[in-house]
Amino acid sequence: MPRSNIMSKSMYYDINKTLSYNTLFNFVVGPRGAGKTYAAKKRAISNFLKRGEQFVYLRRYDTELPSNTIKNFFDDVMQEFPDHEFKSNLGVFRIDGAIAGWYFPLSKATMMKSTPFPNVSMIIFDEFIIDVGMVHYLPKEVTAFLECYSTVSRDRDIPVFFLSNAITFTNPYFLYFDITLEEGQRLKIKGDISLELVENPAYTDHVKNTRFGKLIANTEYGKYNMENKFLRDTDTFITKMSNNSFYVATLIMQNQEFGIYRDMKDDLMFISEKIDPTAKKLVLDTDSHNSDTLLVKMRGSVVINMLLDYYTKGNVRFETQKAKNMTIDLFRRLI
Repeated sequence: MPRSNIMSKSMYYDINKTLSYNTLFNFVVGPRGAGKTYAAKKRAISNFLKRGEQFVYLRRYDTELPSNTIKNFFDDVMQEFPDHEFKSNLGVFRIDGAIAGWYFPLSKATMMKSTPFPNVSMIIFDEFIIDVGMVHYLPKEVTAFLECYSTVSRDRDIPVFFLSNAITFTNPYFLYFDITLEEGQRLKIKGDISLELVENPAYTDHVKNTRFGKLIANTEYGKYNMENKFLRDTDTFITKMSNNSFYVATLIMQNQEFGIYRDMKDDLMFISEKIDPTAKKLVLDTDSHNSDTLLVKMRGSVVINMLLDYYTKGNVRFETQKAKNMTIDLFRRLI
């Protein structure tokens, strides 16, 4: 991505703004092409050249770090450092022949437990939100990341930059840390965690005036690509529950509780975050199972089968985006 003049630079993501929040975990969600990864790489290079500080670059799987791609890791940013030599291979980033950082997949991070990282001052986790139909999140992914962080930091306060396009707000990290945003809110700081929805009108206007921008204008993808709207978070099937609904059961998904309701008058079922604490609790995985829950098979439960049947007929409604996203993720595994 070229950075040929001051005006063009002003259109892209400014990592200094994020650093000013002084938070440990920094979730940065922005439009594709807004310069999130570019800014993080540039900061990592500057830290190394100025102070000898190193960095770690994470992706989820090793298939996201192929040698023919990672060798070009610095290509887009190296023109800002014309007097230096950059190389990437065998899990190591080198600048002028010296180790500037490491790259490895989170799925194999446990193999790095014996590797010391005393000079690492920055971690970049790229594409932390995945799209539907692509790769899957790791089992207990957030725990895996926290283990990785502990390995690298060794009790030091190392900031992490979680970077992603605006795919969906419902993801393991926001669920685990209970991160939410009010309508129209672009920044959330919660203790040592910040969530920033990158917004730059100059960049948006620039993209809208390109031929591609005009082509995708007024489409769902256009809202995602140019306006940082979450691509998979649409309002379809989201509505307030009817007064005729009665409680059926509580369904636990990824340690989140949801109420299953049924409206026999309109022949609808609803999934809501409103729960009855006295109702039976259904779980589909052993990790969520305890003495207060009923472990059921995905295809062996009357309630789950009824819910799936209603869904295939288009008769399931959701009160919140979170309820919709998590339930549909379950349905994808059942259908």
